[in-house]
Amino acid sequence: MSTPRLLVLVIVALLLLALIALAVELSHRLASGRDLPHGSGDRRAATEAIIVLGYPSPRRSGTHPLQRWRCEIAVRSMRPERLSTLIMTGSAGRGQRSEAAVMAAYARDVLGVPAARIVKEEQARTTWENMELSLPLAEQSAVIKIASDPLHARRARRYIAELRPDLVPRLEPAADYRLGEHWVLKAGTFAYETSSAVRRRFRRPSDPPADVAAAVLPKPTGRADAGERP
Repeated sequence: MSTPRLLVLVIVALLLLALIALAVELSHRLASGRDLPHGSGDRRAATEAIIVLGYPSPRRSGTHPLQRWRCEIAVRSMRPERLSTLIMTGSAGRGQRSEAAVMAAYARDVLGVPAARIVKEEQARTTWENMELSLPLAEQSAVIKIASDPLHARRARRYIAELRPDLVPRLEPAADYRLGEHWVLKAGTFAYETSSAVRRRFRRPSDPPADVAAAVLPKPTGRADAGERP
């Protein structure tokens, strides 16, 4: 292959990578502010609940990078003037601690969140169930936030609108977007959410929906996939 042709291929590859990177960042940035009530944010609110969406835990001890990222989003979303409660949601794989328990330990032991500020919901197996089972724990708070990557959090907010439309006015954005943060994880969630949206669009009515736990990102647990409501 001649040098000019090789140079052209390299330039085209770099441009393609740049376009992909731009698409990933832009999709997360836009999703961060979507499906929220107009003018959301009550500065007078004294309490807030931050629902931290689970992700399967590693087979061995430790936390998955997505679990750590979601906990970090939750902690930086806590307003110091409010009484904040972190609701960790997610069930357990066979012979493992629950996703909620793993994230609660990380938030407490690594990020310094007082144990009294953490509540665990340990039954949910899908994003739909995360919302369905966590909202009763969050409804006593004046403000509700969702802690996950922006694309996943946006989907969860849509589920809230279906499950509990009366709670939609309480929604506030979490601090879930930072430019360039965890780009590999962002790329994985972008690929999953995009492919999942395409599957939902063309799925036959009888086809079972896919769960976010079947994401492009590696799944370190032996837990069986559960169906996700679109």
